[in-house]
Amino acid sequence: MKLKLAWIFLASALTAGLVVADEHSDDKERVRVMSWNISKDSFVTDPAAFQAVLRKAEADILLLDEVEPRADIDKLRNVLAGLQAGPQVAWNIDYGKSGGRQRGVIASRMALEPLPEFSSVVPYPEADRRHILNRMSADHRSRTSWSMDDGIPINGAIVLHGKRRLLAVVADLQCCGDEPGSWEEFRRRVEMREVRRLVRQVLKRTQVDGIIVAGDFNLVNTAFPLAILAGPYDHPHAGLIPAELYHLDGRTTWTWDGRGTPYPSRVLDFQLYGPQALEFYTGYILDSEDLSPQELKQADLQHKTSTTLSDHRPLVVEYAWR
Repeated sequence: MKLKLAWIFLASALTAGLVVADEHSDDKERVRVMSWNISKDSFVTDPAAFQAVLRKAEADILLLDEVEPRADIDKLRNVLAGLQAGPQVAWNIDYGKSGGRQRGVIASRMALEPLPEFSSVVPYPEADRRHILNRMSADHRSRTSWSMDDGIPINGAIVLHGKRRLLAVVADLQCCGDEPGSWEEFRRRVEMREVRRLVRQVLKRTQVDGIIVAGDFNLVNTAFPLAILAGPYDHPHAGLIPAELYHLDGRTTWTWDGRGTPYPSRVLDFQLYGPQALEFYTGYILDSEDLSPQELKQADLQHKTSTTLSDHRPLVVEYAWR
């Protein structure tokens, strides 16, 4: 029944958020966002390939999750500087502090406004933390990669796009858990409730014109975390809806590559946005294996570049302001 209610709530949130697309969106200001679970430090280990992917995406805003602390802001700044041709404005970077080995990083060609809600480690609520620890096995508690000591892997900032203020949030939720009652599924829900709480807190404190929340949500079991994130939010923002994205074949939807593992490739990564202010203009899942030999050559990519950089594929979405 709980799963059914989650889907009903999500459907209601999406329906509440639907706005008829404007036929003249070509005349509107647009912003291009790339979100990507880079799986630790690919911009350090293979900066040239990382740059090639970014050039192909042509994004104005990068929302990166699962970034290791050793892949620090200066290394990323050097890689982003290599993208520029001519006297362009330098990239602005907000490097998250919460999440330990799975930091969230926001980079933008436009000015960024840091947010106090995301400027330090975001702790798990104590009651939820105790509940999770009590349900974990001794082996799971011993895994440093699953520790809650470094906070929830989330980050957020305001992107100043002309006169518009865009709230951009990136998150990386707990992986695994093959049952609805697993502690991993419960932890994902806790994490997403905290994302929603902080977004609501920002909206009450300061003026925001649009919202985008992206990341690796690890929905390997239920859609409940997605339903939690969908809202509702205070007027005029209402609910968030997911961008509908495909590989270039127009049919394939997986964002995590499970080939060579016991698990099937599946959709784990999402971009959600507020349709009251933004409309989906165009977008796709970027995978070098989908490109023709000519396109690979033009983009300075190899057929297997995406596979060597990360198990996840970037989501590239261009939004138009309403």
